[in-house]
Amino acid sequence: MSFREKMLWVSLIAETAIWGSYLFDVGWLLSRGVVDAEQALGGFIRSVIWLVVVEVVAATILAIMAPSDANAPEDARDRDFAATASVPAYNVLSLLVVGVMIATPAIVTAAPRWLSGDRETIYAVVIGNALLLALVLAHTVRTTAQLWRYRREG
Repeated sequence: MSFREKMLWVSLIAETAIWGSYLFDVGWLLSRGVVDAEQALGGFIRSVIWLVVVEVVAATILAIMAPSDANAPEDARDRDFAATASVPAYNVLSLLVVGVMIATPAIVTAAPRWLSGDRETIYAVVIGNALLLALVLAHTVRTTAQLWRYRREG
């Protein structure tokens, strides 16, 4: 397994665990009718920091274990896998962003009825996290598609 493939596995697992935990927490708060922008922002910042730490530590450990593999230039196969994986990811992202755009009027109408707090805060937290979910799902699709190519053609 190449360094790039190992890093894709680390990314997939770390992003699923970290963003999944954050989005679950936000969803749980919303299901209870609570919007806490400070808690959501704090959770977001913690998630970003954890993701950076996990990826840097994993890259460092993997590079120490196989320095020549870590320093190897990206070859045509790697570039092809990344490029073809971007297509389904872009499609997922596009569809989900359009879905959020279409749902925004319903969110603006319904959210203040079932969530307590400042309207603008409610909109920002709900729509912002819906867009984050779209981005996370698209990146997960991209990473999974790349891993599928590595496994299938590796």
